[in-house]
Amino acid sequence: MQENFWAFLIFVIVMTGTPGPGNIASMALGQTVGFKRSIPFLSGVIIGGMIMDFLSAMGLAKLFLAYPQVSSVLKIGGLVYILYLAWKVLNMQAESSAKPKAFKFVEGLALHPLNPKHYAMTVSAFAQFVDPGANRITEIIIFVGTFTCGAALFHSLWCFAGESFIKMLRSPIVRHTVNISMVVLMVGATAYALYK
Repeated sequence: MQENFWAFLIFVIVMTGTPGPGNIASMALGQTVGFKRSIPFLSGVIIGGMIMDFLSAMGLAKLFLAYPQVSSVLKIGGLVYILYLAWKVLNMQAESSAKPKAFKFVEGLALHPLNPKHYAMTVSAFAQFVDPGANRITEIIIFVGTFTCGAALFHSLWCFAGESFIKMLRSPIVRHTVNISMVVLMVGATAYALYK
């Protein structure tokens, strides 16, 4: 990992910076409730991702290979959860109150454990970049730390970009259209990760 760190860093930037359920949900939430009110959800997403990175580094892929039915259940559960988040994003605009409810910490915490893209990303990164002959603890710290920093940076940037839309998109119809687009991308990215 230490010898391949720069290649690994580029991988992390590409994987955590591109559209996926975490980034798109963060953007839609930022667009609807603003960055500050999204912090509990963002914190949950980042901590949930860190836990999954650690579990992947500890051999989660071996569990999926040994028991393919666990992977299938996880994929179905992940799709159901992403659809639930998509439904919540769409309904935020329809709420009658002037201040729609923000997502909670727990909802963010559950995102990456149920996100098929996250599993594919971390399992392939660990297999590709970690040196089996190197100190295992050092490798895990670098692996988890780098992914956590990337997730914190990019989820926050996507959320902030969503908040910027509030200032540009004053029309509720346009904002609702943007939310619909975010939902389609979020569900589409999940479906792509499931069936590719």
